[in-house]
Amino acid sequence: MSWVLDWVSTIPALVLAVLFLYGPGLIWGAILGLRRLTLLAVAGPLGVTAIVIAAELGGFTGWSWSWPLLLAVTAAIAAVLALARRLLLHRWRYRVHHDPRAAPPPAPWRSIALAWAVPAVFLGVVLLGVFGSPGNIAQSHDNIFHLNALRYIADTGKASSLTLGYLGTAGGTAFYPAGWHDLVSLVQLASGVSIPAAINATNLVVITCLWPLGCLFLASRVTGERTLSLLVAGVLATAYSTFPYLLLEFGVVYPFLLSMAILPVALGLVIQLLRLGLPAALSTEAAALALAAVLPGMALSHPAAVMALLALSVPMVLAAARRARRLASGPEAARRRRTAGLLAAGYLAAVVVAWVLIRPGRSATRNWDNLGEVLRSLVEVFTHGAIDRPMAVLPTVLTVVGAAVVLNTRRNRWVLGIYLIAAAFFVVGNWKEAPELRWWVTGVFYNDFFRIAGLLPAAGLLTAAIGGTALASTARSFFRAWLVKRDRTPQAWLRPAATALLVAVSLAVVPFFAVTRGVEVAAAKYRFTPTSPLLSSDELALIERLPERVPAGAMTIGDPLTGAALSYAYTGIRTLLPSGETAPMTDAQLLVAKLDEMKTDPAICPIVRERKVQYVLDFGDQSVSWDKPAQVAGLDHLTRSAGFELVDQQGPDARLYRITGCS
Repeated sequence: MSWVLDWVSTIPALVLAVLFLYGPGLIWGAILGLRRLTLLAVAGPLGVTAIVIAAELGGFTGWSWSWPLLLAVTAAIAAVLALARRLLLHRWRYRVHHDPRAAPPPAPWRSIALAWAVPAVFLGVVLLGVFGSPGNIAQSHDNIFHLNALRYIADTGKASSLTLGYLGTAGGTAFYPAGWHDLVSLVQLASGVSIPAAINATNLVVITCLWPLGCLFLASRVTGERTLSLLVAGVLATAYSTFPYLLLEFGVVYPFLLSMAILPVALGLVIQLLRLGLPAALSTEAAALALAAVLPGMALSHPAAVMALLALSVPMVLAAARRARRLASGPEAARRRRTAGLLAAGYLAAVVVAWVLIRPGRSATRNWDNLGEVLRSLVEVFTHGAIDRPMAVLPTVLTVVGAAVVLNTRRNRWVLGIYLIAAAFFVVGNWKEAPELRWWVTGVFYNDFFRIAGLLPAAGLLTAAIGGTALASTARSFFRAWLVKRDRTPQAWLRPAATALLVAVSLAVVPFFAVTRGVEVAAAKYRFTPTSPLLSSDELALIERLPERVPAGAMTIGDPLTGAALSYAYTGIRTLLPSGETAPMTDAQLLVAKLDEMKTDPAICPIVRERKVQYVLDFGDQSVSWDKPAQVAGLDHLTRSAGFELVDQQGPDARLYRITGCS
């Protein structure tokens, strides 16, 4: 149980993650006049926006990335918002909220706290088991870049998305959405914990705070802010395997995970902006302003999330246009109907144009060309068991009930459209037999149906929440009728006890069956073993000795797919290929191809001396990538005769060589 004590040492990092994520947003939201659940839910995404604005400002001005820069940006924008609200209130009579009598009463703080605590505690306990020690890392390919990017930010003070791409090795700039890296680096720099511990602490806060509060906010736009409906949403936040567990182990796509945690809040704000669902106290203008403020953080966490939001909003836009046309009356009725139709058509056209233009190059999707099972995916979207998981019992049952309620009452039918669009993305993303259709529909997501699976929980939450609230309300009505029939007066303790029992039973059902599989698979990726795919226990031990073996200023070279590039993340010793990809510069490409020919090729040694490449990390031939073999041609013959001297070794496959052939 020593790992429990290890987590105690990360408490400062956890506190700082909450502070950085929620501090700016709570200040801005309070100035804007947001209240209670809306304030808490929107504060996290606003905090991400504050962080990315500060990072881009630092990149533009040359100021080093640090928490004082975030504090300055937060204070400056807070002052602007306060002045703007004062002017709007007094000059244009702008209001943040409508007449409160026109909307259901907001949830009291105790209900919000209870409904958040249920998923937060459940997810927190499960995630501690998944991560194990806070020093563990996801043994996945993309983590090479994520770990080294955090070291790069700490070393250079550069956190802008415009320059993060190749981690300073390209001789220019390359875009990479840095929102997640910016947040984690702040936590790491301010707390002093290791980079892996900062990653795990920040992800823990994102998943236990940002995601559940977003789910409460989204579901309550349709089911209301009663304690019962909030608890249903809280339980559902724990019930899917593709978020968070899949996104914690596949890729690993941490930036996409952060953007998906923001998505429920963005969807909820769209519902309020279009005046769908229950009557909302938040005004249309305030909803538009909040949505506009959330989008920068969402886009620089991962742009694909904004594209997903555009697509998932289509049913809501059509529903709002249909309602406007139906309610139009009076002498201006024809004009209003025409305007509603034109606005809806304009939105659809804008989505299509964005879908065609804003996407990665087709070469980025090639590794998915031969993957996917379309028939299986059709079953998986129904059973909420995406990516070969078994059925998720609770979401499946509640989704069926919710769909029946929606179709029977003929209210909020657009919630079905939201899930159907996400399901269509997942099915088409699996349809390898239709490559052109697949490219145009899901190329935005790299044709990566693992990422698309991460959309399904947020997209399906509303339907399941309607079903869960309907079942819980029916159970409560039957219970009350049973008491009346027996002429019994309910005791004061009975209602909370019944609610607690209902929540406990629901949480007991959650692990069946997809969540259990998701947790098992994710936990297996967060362990150091002699055969772990990215960095084995032997390789880690050798890396930790590098500061004793490698002099200051020297650079190493190694195949990044074997984990050798992580020497930079763990020690700060520079490596030739820190981004986990092939070398972007011509001279570095020559070293990668021909380093072991230094004694016969006169072009090699001048590059070795100029770049100060003095050591080679050889971690064998096990590649972390399923589709890319570990193969750096210039490291094939690491022999004394070729100009290499063995300096250190750990286990059978982890070796450190000094380059002697260019002395």
